[in-house]
Amino acid sequence: MGYRRVVVLREGARVAVVGAGPGGLVAAKHALDAGLEPTLFEASDDLGGQWHTAAAHSGIWPGMHTNTSRGLTAFSDLPPPADHPLHPSATQMHAYLRDYAGRFGLTERIRFETRVRSVSQGWLVDGEPFDAVVLASGRFRAPALPGGLDGFTGEVLHAFDYPGAAAFRDRRTLVYGNGVSGLEIASDIATVAPVVSSFRSMRYVLQKVVDGVSSDWQWYTEFGARERRHLTRAELGSTLTARVLRVAGDPASYGAPRPDPDVLVAGTSLCQDYLAQVRDGDIVCRPAIASTSGRTVTFTDGSTETVDAVVCATGYRLDLPYLDPALRKLLVTGDDLDLYQRTLHPDLPGLGVVGQFLLQGPYWPLLELQARWIVGGLIGTVPVPTPAEMRAVMDTPRPHLESHHVLGLQLAEEQGVSPDPRAWPELAEELVFGPMLPARYRLEGPGARPDAAADFAAQVAASPRAPVGPEDVAALRGFGLATVADLIG
Repeated sequence: MGYRRVVVLREGARVAVVGAGPGGLVAAKHALDAGLEPTLFEASDDLGGQWHTAAAHSGIWPGMHTNTSRGLTAFSDLPPPADHPLHPSATQMHAYLRDYAGRFGLTERIRFETRVRSVSQGWLVDGEPFDAVVLASGRFRAPALPGGLDGFTGEVLHAFDYPGAAAFRDRRTLVYGNGVSGLEIASDIATVAPVVSSFRSMRYVLQKVVDGVSSDWQWYTEFGARERRHLTRAELGSTLTARVLRVAGDPASYGAPRPDPDVLVAGTSLCQDYLAQVRDGDIVCRPAIASTSGRTVTFTDGSTETVDAVVCATGYRLDLPYLDPALRKLLVTGDDLDLYQRTLHPDLPGLGVVGQFLLQGPYWPLLELQARWIVGGLIGTVPVPTPAEMRAVMDTPRPHLESHHVLGLQLAEEQGVSPDPRAWPELAEELVFGPMLPARYRLEGPGARPDAAADFAAQVAASPRAPVGPEDVAALRGFGLATVADLIG
Protein backbone atom coordinates (compact mmCIF):
# COMPACT_ATOMS: atom_id res chain seq x y z
CA MET A 1 0.00 0.00 0.00
CA GLY A 2 1.33 3.44 -0.88
CA TYR A 3 1.19 6.17 1.72
CA ARG A 4 1.18 9.90 1.90
CA ARG A 5 1.27 12.48 4.64
CA VAL A 6 -2.00 14.31 4.11
CA VAL A 7 -1.43 17.07 6.67
CA VAL A 8 1.67 17.88 8.66
CA LEU A 9 0.82 20.39 11.34
CA ARG A 10 3.40 22.64 12.93
CA GLU A 11 4.10 22.50 16.64
CA GLY A 12 1.47 24.51 18.48
CA ALA A 13 -1.17 24.03 15.79
CA ARG A 14 -4.71 24.30 17.15
CA VAL A 15 -6.95 21.25 17.22
CA ALA A 16 -10.64 21.40 18.11
CA VAL A 17 -12.05 18.35 19.84
CA VAL A 18 -15.84 18.12 19.96
CA GLY A 19 -16.82 16.32 23.15
CA ALA A 20 -15.04 15.68 26.46
CA GLY A 21 -16.09 12.07 26.97
CA PRO A 22 -13.59 9.20 26.79
CA GLY A 23 -12.98 9.65 23.04
CA GLY A 24 -12.47 13.39 23.24
CA LEU A 25 -10.20 13.17 26.28
CA VAL A 26 -7.91 10.55 24.78
CA ALA A 27 -7.74 12.48 21.49
CA ALA A 28 -6.80 15.68 23.31
CA LYS A 29 -4.22 13.87 25.43
CA HIS A 30 -2.38 12.50 22.42
CA ALA A 31 -2.63 15.81 20.59
CA LEU A 32 -1.04 17.52 23.57
CA ASP A 33 1.70 14.87 23.72
CA ALA A 34 2.45 15.62 20.06
CA GLY A 35 3.01 19.32 20.71
CA LEU A 36 -0.39 20.43 19.43
CA GLU A 37 -2.79 22.75 21.24
CA PRO A 38 -6.14 20.99 21.74
CA THR A 39 -9.33 22.75 22.80
CA LEU A 40 -12.22 20.55 23.92
CA PHE A 41 -15.81 21.72 23.46
CA GLU A 42 -18.18 20.18 26.00
CA ALA A 43 -21.90 20.98 26.11
CA SER A 44 -22.23 19.80 29.71
CA ASP A 45 -20.91 21.16 33.00
CA ASP A 46 -18.49 18.28 33.52
CA LEU A 47 -16.35 15.90 31.50
CA GLY A 48 -17.05 12.20 31.05
CA GLY A 49 -19.72 11.92 28.36
CA GLN A 50 -22.08 9.07 29.27
CA TRP A 51 -20.13 8.51 32.48
CA HIS A 52 -21.22 11.93 33.77
CA THR A 53 -24.36 10.24 35.03
CA ALA A 54 -26.00 13.39 36.43
CA ALA A 55 -26.10 14.98 32.97
CA ALA A 56 -29.17 14.97 30.74
CA HIS A 57 -27.13 13.38 27.96
CA SER A 58 -26.23 10.31 30.05
CA GLY A 59 -28.17 7.09 29.55
CA ILE A 60 -26.50 5.30 32.47
CA TRP A 61 -28.88 4.12 35.19
CA PRO A 62 -28.29 4.01 38.96
CA GLY A 63 -26.07 1.16 40.06
CA MET A 64 -24.94 0.33 36.53
CA HIS A 65 -21.54 -1.33 36.13
CA THR A 66 -19.53 -1.69 32.93
CA ASN A 67 -20.10 -4.70 30.71
CA THR A 68 -16.40 -4.63 29.88
CA SER A 69 -13.55 -5.50 32.24
CA ARG A 70 -11.54 -2.88 34.10
CA GLY A 71 -8.39 -3.55 32.04
CA LEU A 72 -10.26 -2.98 28.78
CA THR A 73 -12.14 0.05 30.07
CA ALA A 74 -9.00 2.12 30.46
CA PHE A 75 -6.25 3.77 28.43
CA SER A 76 -2.62 2.72 27.98
CA ASP A 77 -1.17 5.68 29.89
CA LEU A 78 -3.29 5.15 33.01
CA PRO A 79 -4.01 1.53 34.02
CA PRO A 80 -7.19 1.05 36.06
CA PRO A 81 -6.89 1.36 39.84
CA ALA A 82 -6.01 -1.95 41.45
CA ASP A 83 -8.98 -1.71 43.81
CA HIS A 84 -11.54 -1.47 41.01
CA PRO A 85 -13.77 -4.55 40.70
CA LEU A 86 -13.61 -6.63 37.54
CA HIS A 87 -16.50 -4.56 36.14
CA PRO A 88 -16.28 -1.05 37.66
CA SER A 89 -19.25 1.12 38.54
CA ALA A 90 -20.24 4.22 36.56
CA THR A 91 -19.05 6.38 39.46
CA GLN A 92 -15.63 4.73 39.36
CA MET A 93 -15.38 5.26 35.60
CA HIS A 94 -16.24 8.94 35.96
CA ALA A 95 -13.57 9.29 38.65
CA TYR A 96 -11.05 7.56 36.37
CA LEU A 97 -11.77 10.01 33.55
CA ARG A 98 -11.44 12.99 35.89
CA ASP A 99 -8.11 11.61 37.08
CA TYR A 100 -6.97 11.08 33.49
CA ALA A 101 -7.92 14.63 32.51
CA GLY A 102 -6.26 16.14 35.57
CA ARG A 103 -3.11 14.07 35.32
CA PHE A 104 -2.47 14.98 31.68
CA GLY A 105 -3.44 18.65 31.82
CA LEU A 106 -6.70 18.36 29.89
CA THR A 107 -9.23 19.81 32.33
CA GLU A 108 -8.10 23.39 31.81
CA ARG A 109 -8.44 22.93 28.05
CA ILE A 110 -12.15 22.10 28.21
CA ARG A 111 -14.72 24.79 27.43
CA PHE A 112 -17.59 23.57 29.55
CA GLU A 113 -21.22 24.41 28.77
CA THR A 114 -20.22 25.21 25.20
CA ARG A 115 -22.46 23.38 22.75
CA VAL A 116 -21.01 23.30 19.23
CA ARG A 117 -23.47 24.59 16.64
CA SER A 118 -21.40 24.32 13.46
CA VAL A 119 -18.33 22.49 12.18
CA SER A 120 -17.31 23.32 8.62
CA GLN A 121 -14.33 22.75 6.39
CA GLY A 122 -11.55 25.17 6.79
CA TRP A 123 -11.59 24.18 9.75
CA LEU A 124 -14.16 26.33 11.57
CA VAL A 125 -15.94 25.53 14.82
CA ASP A 126 -18.75 28.03 15.32
CA GLY A 127 -16.72 30.37 13.14
CA GLU A 128 -13.49 29.98 15.14
CA PRO A 129 -10.53 28.80 13.02
CA PHE A 130 -8.58 25.63 13.84
CA ASP A 131 -5.92 23.65 12.02
CA ALA A 132 -7.73 20.34 12.53
CA VAL A 133 -10.90 18.94 14.09
CA VAL A 134 -11.64 15.69 15.91
CA LEU A 135 -15.30 14.68 16.22
CA ALA A 136 -15.80 12.76 19.48
CA SER A 137 -19.33 13.66 20.55
CA GLY A 138 -20.50 10.09 21.12
CA ARG A 139 -22.72 7.54 19.37
CA PHE A 140 -25.41 7.19 22.06
CA ARG A 141 -27.09 10.59 22.03
CA ALA A 142 -30.32 10.17 20.04
CA PRO A 143 -32.60 7.28 21.12
CA ALA A 144 -34.45 5.45 18.35
CA LEU A 145 -38.01 4.40 19.23
CA PRO A 146 -39.76 1.60 17.31
CA GLY A 147 -43.10 1.68 15.57
CA GLY A 148 -46.14 -0.26 16.71
CA LEU A 149 -46.57 1.46 20.06
CA ASP A 150 -49.02 4.22 19.12
CA GLY A 151 -51.96 2.42 20.72
CA PHE A 152 -50.23 1.72 24.02
CA THR A 153 -51.65 3.71 26.96
CA GLY A 154 -49.11 2.69 29.59
CA GLU A 155 -45.67 4.18 30.10
CA VAL A 156 -43.24 4.06 27.16
CA LEU A 157 -39.62 5.02 27.51
CA HIS A 158 -36.29 4.32 25.85
CA ALA A 159 -33.45 2.49 27.58
CA PHE A 160 -31.63 5.83 27.53
CA ASP A 161 -34.15 7.10 30.13
CA TYR A 162 -34.27 3.92 32.23
CA PRO A 163 -34.25 5.07 35.88
CA GLY A 164 -33.40 1.76 37.50
CA ALA A 165 -35.46 -1.22 38.65
CA ALA A 166 -37.11 0.45 41.64
CA ALA A 167 -39.40 2.48 39.38
CA PHE A 168 -40.90 -0.75 38.01
CA ARG A 169 -41.48 -2.63 41.24
CA ASP A 170 -44.75 -4.57 41.09
CA ARG A 171 -45.39 -3.39 37.51
CA ARG A 172 -45.42 -5.92 34.70
CA THR A 173 -42.92 -4.51 32.19
CA LEU A 174 -42.03 -5.35 28.61
CA VAL A 175 -38.44 -4.76 27.51
CA TYR A 176 -38.19 -4.52 23.72
CA GLY A 177 -34.88 -5.55 22.18
CA ASN A 178 -32.24 -8.13 23.11
CA GLY A 179 -28.97 -6.31 22.64
CA VAL A 180 -26.82 -5.93 25.74
CA SER A 181 -28.89 -3.06 27.16
CA GLY A 182 -32.16 -4.91 26.56
CA LEU A 183 -31.02 -8.03 28.38
CA GLU A 184 -29.38 -6.08 31.20
CA ILE A 185 -32.51 -4.00 31.81
CA ALA A 186 -34.80 -7.02 31.61
CA SER A 187 -32.55 -8.83 34.09
CA ASP A 188 -32.45 -5.80 36.38
CA ILE A 189 -36.23 -5.35 36.47
CA ALA A 190 -36.79 -9.09 36.91
CA THR A 191 -35.37 -8.80 40.41
CA VAL A 192 -38.41 -6.71 41.48
CA ALA A 193 -41.23 -7.48 38.99
CA PRO A 194 -42.27 -9.86 36.20
CA VAL A 195 -40.74 -9.07 32.80
CA VAL A 196 -41.69 -9.77 29.20
CA SER A 197 -38.64 -9.80 26.93
CA SER A 198 -39.61 -9.14 23.32
CA PHE A 199 -37.32 -9.27 20.28
CA ARG A 200 -37.24 -10.07 16.57
CA SER A 201 -35.07 -13.19 16.88
CA MET A 202 -33.25 -15.02 19.64
CA ARG A 203 -29.53 -14.49 20.11
CA TYR A 204 -27.05 -16.65 21.94
CA VAL A 205 -26.42 -15.13 25.37
CA LEU A 206 -22.91 -14.95 26.79
CA GLN A 207 -22.35 -14.41 30.49
CA LYS A 208 -20.24 -11.46 31.62
CA VAL A 209 -18.11 -13.74 33.81
CA VAL A 210 -17.53 -17.49 33.52
CA ASP A 211 -15.25 -19.19 36.07
CA GLY A 212 -13.89 -15.79 37.04
CA VAL A 213 -13.02 -14.88 33.44
CA SER A 214 -14.57 -11.72 31.99
CA SER A 215 -16.24 -12.26 28.62
CA ASP A 216 -14.02 -9.73 26.84
CA TRP A 217 -10.92 -11.69 27.90
CA GLN A 218 -12.37 -14.84 26.35
CA TRP A 219 -14.04 -13.66 23.15
CA TYR A 220 -12.01 -10.68 21.93
CA THR A 221 -8.48 -11.92 21.28
CA GLU A 222 -6.02 -11.64 18.42
CA PHE A 223 -6.56 -15.34 17.80
CA GLY A 224 -10.28 -14.69 17.35
CA ALA A 225 -9.57 -11.85 14.92
CA ARG A 226 -7.26 -14.08 12.88
CA GLU A 227 -9.85 -16.83 12.80
CA ARG A 228 -12.19 -14.36 11.11
CA ARG A 229 -9.51 -13.56 8.52
CA HIS A 230 -8.40 -17.06 7.66
CA LEU A 231 -11.39 -19.39 8.09
CA THR A 232 -14.08 -19.72 5.48
CA ARG A 233 -17.54 -18.46 6.32
CA ALA A 234 -18.74 -22.02 6.96
CA GLU A 235 -15.69 -22.92 9.06
CA LEU A 236 -15.99 -19.78 11.15
CA GLY A 237 -19.71 -20.28 11.77
CA SER A 238 -19.21 -23.89 12.83
CA THR A 239 -16.23 -23.08 15.06
CA LEU A 240 -17.84 -20.14 16.83
CA THR A 241 -21.18 -21.88 17.30
CA ALA A 242 -19.49 -24.87 18.94
CA ARG A 243 -17.47 -22.56 21.17
CA VAL A 244 -20.53 -20.53 22.23
CA LEU A 245 -22.54 -23.66 23.01
CA ARG A 246 -19.67 -25.05 25.07
CA VAL A 247 -19.13 -21.88 27.10
CA ALA A 248 -22.59 -20.28 27.23
CA GLY A 249 -25.04 -23.09 26.50
CA ASP A 250 -28.12 -23.27 24.28
CA PRO A 251 -30.80 -20.70 25.19
CA ALA A 252 -33.46 -23.28 24.33
CA SER A 253 -32.29 -25.47 27.21
CA TYR A 254 -33.31 -22.61 29.54
CA GLY A 255 -36.77 -22.30 27.99
CA ALA A 256 -35.91 -19.41 25.66
CA PRO A 257 -36.59 -19.62 21.92
CA ARG A 258 -34.00 -21.61 19.98
CA PRO A 259 -31.58 -19.35 18.04
CA ASP A 260 -30.50 -20.01 14.48
CA PRO A 261 -28.03 -22.91 14.55
CA ASP A 262 -25.35 -20.62 13.04
CA VAL A 263 -24.12 -18.08 15.59
CA LEU A 264 -23.06 -15.75 12.76
CA VAL A 265 -26.72 -15.55 11.73
CA ALA A 266 -28.24 -15.47 15.22
CA GLY A 267 -25.70 -13.11 16.79
CA THR A 268 -24.78 -12.87 20.46
CA SER A 269 -25.71 -10.70 23.40
CA LEU A 270 -24.38 -10.41 26.93
CA CYS A 271 -25.92 -10.71 30.40
CA GLN A 272 -24.96 -12.64 33.50
CA ASP A 273 -28.35 -13.82 34.78
CA TYR A 274 -30.82 -13.44 31.89
CA LEU A 275 -31.07 -17.11 30.88
CA ALA A 276 -31.33 -18.29 34.49
CA GLN A 277 -34.18 -15.80 35.02
CA VAL A 278 -35.92 -17.16 31.91
CA ARG A 279 -35.51 -20.67 33.28
CA ASP A 280 -36.94 -19.60 36.64
CA GLY A 281 -39.95 -17.88 35.07
CA ASP A 282 -38.99 -14.34 36.06
CA ILE A 283 -38.63 -13.40 32.40
CA VAL A 284 -41.00 -14.52 29.64
CA CYS A 285 -39.76 -14.38 26.03
CA ARG A 286 -41.97 -13.16 23.20
CA PRO A 287 -41.35 -12.30 19.53
CA ALA A 288 -41.48 -8.81 18.03
CA ILE A 289 -44.37 -6.43 18.69
CA ALA A 290 -47.06 -6.37 15.98
CA SER A 291 -49.46 -3.84 17.56
CA THR A 292 -50.70 -2.37 20.82
CA SER A 293 -54.13 -1.40 22.17
CA GLY A 294 -54.53 0.04 25.62
CA ARG A 295 -52.13 -1.98 27.73
CA THR A 296 -52.37 -5.08 25.59
CA VAL A 297 -49.44 -5.91 23.34
CA THR A 298 -49.93 -8.28 20.42
CA PHE A 299 -46.85 -10.06 19.07
CA THR A 300 -46.06 -11.34 15.58
CA ASP A 301 -47.01 -14.90 16.54
CA GLY A 302 -50.49 -13.74 17.64
CA SER A 303 -49.84 -14.07 21.37
CA THR A 304 -50.62 -11.17 23.71
CA GLU A 305 -49.44 -9.77 27.03
CA THR A 306 -50.89 -7.07 29.26
CA VAL A 307 -48.17 -4.84 30.65
CA ASP A 308 -47.90 -1.56 32.52
CA ALA A 309 -44.76 -0.22 30.85
CA VAL A 310 -42.58 -0.71 27.78
CA VAL A 311 -38.85 -0.04 27.85
CA CYS A 312 -37.43 0.21 24.32
CA ALA A 313 -33.83 -0.97 24.08
CA THR A 314 -33.88 -0.30 20.36
CA GLY A 315 -30.67 1.57 19.71
CA TYR A 316 -29.68 5.07 18.69
CA ARG A 317 -29.70 7.23 15.59
CA LEU A 318 -26.58 8.86 14.25
CA ASP A 319 -26.61 12.35 15.74
CA LEU A 320 -24.12 14.96 14.54
CA PRO A 321 -26.31 18.08 14.31
CA TYR A 322 -23.33 20.42 14.15
CA LEU A 323 -22.09 19.25 10.73
CA ASP A 324 -22.58 21.97 8.12
CA PRO A 325 -24.48 20.83 4.98
CA ALA A 326 -21.40 20.42 2.76
CA LEU A 327 -19.58 18.38 5.39
CA ARG A 328 -22.65 16.28 6.09
CA LYS A 329 -22.99 15.47 2.40
CA LEU A 330 -19.43 14.12 2.32
CA LEU A 331 -19.57 12.23 5.59
CA VAL A 332 -23.06 10.86 6.16
CA THR A 333 -24.63 7.95 4.28
CA GLY A 334 -27.99 6.89 5.67
CA ASP A 335 -27.50 6.35 9.41
CA ASP A 336 -23.75 5.86 9.26
CA LEU A 337 -20.56 7.72 8.45
CA ASP A 338 -18.61 7.02 5.28
CA LEU A 339 -15.10 6.67 6.70
CA TYR A 340 -11.92 4.70 6.21
CA GLN A 341 -11.56 2.26 9.11
CA ARG A 342 -14.19 4.28 10.99
CA THR A 343 -11.69 7.11 11.45
CA LEU A 344 -10.57 9.09 8.37
CA HIS A 345 -12.09 10.45 5.16
CA PRO A 346 -10.11 10.58 1.91
CA ASP A 347 -11.37 14.07 0.97
CA LEU A 348 -11.09 15.64 4.42
CA PRO A 349 -7.48 15.93 5.57
CA GLY A 350 -7.38 17.53 8.97
CA LEU A 351 -10.51 15.75 10.16
CA GLY A 352 -10.59 12.71 12.44
CA VAL A 353 -13.55 10.87 13.93
CA VAL A 354 -13.44 8.93 17.20
CA GLY A 355 -16.07 6.51 18.50
CA GLN A 356 -18.78 6.92 15.87
CA PHE A 357 -19.50 3.23 15.35
CA LEU A 358 -21.50 0.45 16.98
CA LEU A 359 -19.42 -2.24 18.64
CA GLN A 360 -19.49 -5.61 20.32
CA GLY A 361 -16.91 -5.48 23.06
CA PRO A 362 -14.85 -2.76 24.75
CA TYR A 363 -14.71 0.69 23.18
CA TRP A 364 -11.90 2.41 25.05
CA PRO A 365 -8.81 0.71 23.55
CA LEU A 366 -10.22 1.41 20.08
CA LEU A 367 -10.88 5.05 20.92
CA GLU A 368 -7.24 5.37 21.90
CA LEU A 369 -6.05 3.65 18.72
CA GLN A 370 -8.16 6.05 16.66
CA ALA A 371 -6.82 9.04 18.59
CA ARG A 372 -3.19 7.98 18.14
CA TRP A 373 -3.70 7.34 14.43
CA ILE A 374 -5.39 10.68 13.85
CA VAL A 375 -2.70 12.62 15.72
CA GLY A 376 0.16 10.65 14.18
CA GLY A 377 -1.21 11.43 10.73
CA LEU A 378 -1.59 15.12 11.56
CA ILE A 379 2.04 15.52 12.62
CA GLY A 380 3.50 13.16 10.02
CA THR A 381 4.82 10.40 12.28
CA VAL A 382 2.29 7.83 11.08
CA PRO A 383 1.63 7.25 7.37
CA VAL A 384 -1.88 7.59 5.99
CA PRO A 385 -3.18 5.78 2.87
CA THR A 386 -3.81 7.78 -0.29
CA PRO A 387 -7.40 8.79 -1.07
CA ALA A 388 -7.61 6.17 -3.82
CA GLU A 389 -6.50 3.43 -1.46
CA MET A 390 -8.96 4.57 1.19
CA ARG A 391 -11.82 4.53 -1.30
CA ALA A 392 -10.91 1.04 -2.51
CA VAL A 393 -11.36 -0.25 1.04
CA MET A 394 -14.44 1.88 1.67
CA ASP A 395 -16.15 0.33 -1.36
CA THR A 396 -16.50 -2.87 0.66
CA PRO A 397 -19.40 -2.40 3.09
CA ARG A 398 -18.50 -2.57 6.76
CA PRO A 399 -20.59 -4.60 9.21
CA HIS A 400 -23.36 -2.71 10.98
CA LEU A 401 -21.91 -3.93 14.26
CA GLU A 402 -18.11 -4.00 14.55
CA SER A 403 -16.28 -6.60 16.65
CA HIS A 404 -13.67 -5.30 19.08
CA HIS A 405 -10.88 -7.67 18.13
CA VAL A 406 -11.38 -7.33 14.38
CA LEU A 407 -11.44 -3.51 14.32
CA GLY A 408 -8.70 -3.34 16.96
CA LEU A 409 -6.32 -5.42 14.88
CA GLN A 410 -7.10 -3.34 11.78
CA LEU A 411 -6.50 -0.02 13.55
CA ALA A 412 -3.28 -1.27 15.12
CA GLU A 413 -1.91 -2.59 11.84
CA GLU A 414 -2.74 0.66 10.03
CA GLN A 415 -0.37 2.59 12.28
CA GLY A 416 2.27 -0.07 12.86
CA VAL A 417 1.53 -0.77 16.52
CA SER A 418 0.24 -4.34 16.33
CA PRO A 419 2.89 -6.33 18.25
CA ASP A 420 4.59 -9.26 16.56
CA PRO A 421 4.41 -12.16 19.05
CA ARG A 422 7.68 -13.53 17.63
CA ALA A 423 9.46 -10.44 18.95
CA TRP A 424 8.04 -11.06 22.45
CA PRO A 425 8.55 -14.78 23.12
CA GLU A 426 7.89 -14.41 26.85
CA LEU A 427 4.51 -12.80 26.04
CA ALA A 428 3.62 -14.68 22.84
CA GLU A 429 0.81 -16.77 24.32
CA GLU A 430 -0.72 -13.78 26.12
CA LEU A 431 -0.53 -11.58 23.02
CA VAL A 432 -2.29 -14.13 20.82
CA PHE A 433 -4.79 -15.68 23.23
CA GLY A 434 -5.04 -13.08 25.98
CA PRO A 435 -7.04 -9.87 26.30
CA MET A 436 -6.26 -7.07 23.86
CA LEU A 437 -5.22 -4.69 26.64
CA PRO A 438 -4.21 -1.14 25.63
CA ALA A 439 -0.60 -1.71 26.76
CA ARG A 440 -0.09 -4.22 23.93
CA TYR A 441 -0.23 -1.34 21.46
CA ARG A 442 2.72 0.34 23.21
CA LEU A 443 5.16 -2.53 22.71
CA GLU A 444 6.41 -1.46 19.27
CA GLY A 445 5.92 1.12 16.54
CA PRO A 446 5.15 4.84 16.96
CA GLY A 447 4.45 5.63 20.61
CA ALA A 448 6.20 2.51 21.95
CA ARG A 449 7.14 2.66 25.64
CA PRO A 450 9.94 0.77 27.42
CA ASP A 451 7.63 -0.12 30.33
CA ALA A 452 4.82 -1.48 28.14
CA ALA A 453 5.86 -5.14 28.36
CA ALA A 454 5.92 -5.09 32.16
CA ASP A 455 2.65 -3.17 32.25
CA PHE A 456 0.95 -5.62 29.89
CA ALA A 457 2.27 -8.67 31.76
CA ALA A 458 1.16 -7.29 35.13
CA GLN A 459 -2.36 -6.58 33.92
CA VAL A 460 -2.71 -10.00 32.30
CA ALA A 461 -1.56 -11.65 35.53
CA ALA A 462 -4.09 -9.69 37.60
CA SER A 463 -7.12 -11.66 36.36
CA PRO A 464 -7.79 -15.30 35.50
CA ARG A 465 -7.95 -16.43 31.87
CA ALA A 466 -9.58 -19.34 30.14
CA PRO A 467 -7.18 -22.18 29.29
CA VAL A 468 -5.85 -22.37 25.73
CA GLY A 469 -6.56 -25.63 23.95
CA PRO A 470 -3.84 -27.39 21.94
CA GLU A 471 -6.13 -27.36 18.90
CA ASP A 472 -6.15 -23.56 18.95
CA VAL A 473 -2.36 -23.41 19.15
CA ALA A 474 -2.18 -25.85 16.23
CA ALA A 475 -4.62 -23.70 14.26
CA LEU A 476 -2.03 -20.90 14.19
CA ARG A 477 -0.07 -22.90 11.61
CA GLY A 478 -2.93 -22.53 9.18
CA PHE A 479 -2.87 -18.78 9.78
CA GLY A 480 0.78 -18.54 8.68
CA LEU A 481 1.99 -18.31 12.28
CA ALA A 482 3.87 -21.58 12.67
CA THR A 483 6.76 -19.87 14.47
CA VAL A 484 4.31 -18.43 17.00
CA ALA A 485 2.76 -21.88 17.49
CA ASP A 486 6.24 -23.28 18.20
CA LEU A 487 6.90 -20.50 20.74
CA ILE A 488 3.69 -21.20 22.58
CA GLY A 489 4.09 -24.95 22.33
